[in-house]
Amino acid sequence: MGKKNKTEFGCKQIQPMIPGYLDETLDMDSARIFTEHVKKCAVCRDELEISYLLKFGIEKVERGETINLTEDLDSMISDTEETMMRLTQFHTAVKLIEGTAVFMLCVCILLLYI
Repeated sequence: MGKKNKTEFGCKQIQPMIPGYLDETLDMDSARIFTEHVKKCAVCRDELEISYLLKFGIEKVERGETINLTEDLDSMISDTEETMMRLTQFHTAVKLIEGTAVFMLCVCILLLYI
């Protein structure tokens, strides 16, 4: 019973994120939490599918496009994960550059006093 409450609590936190996810306005941490949860939770995946259809499905049908819901959402989730990976790599590179700059500054200061 305790496990079910944890899942429901998680879903209650995740489902309000759906509009932000579809609008691509979630921050990196929220997007990571969201995608990890939706990949494991059928209830939230269903809610995401419904929201996706309401937001994008009608327009696609009106334009005569076919809807492959599973493929579209899997692609969206995959793109989100790839973006998160690239942002993580970027932040790591920035920290390395900052660290190197601080080290070089320290070396320059030491050289001034030698």
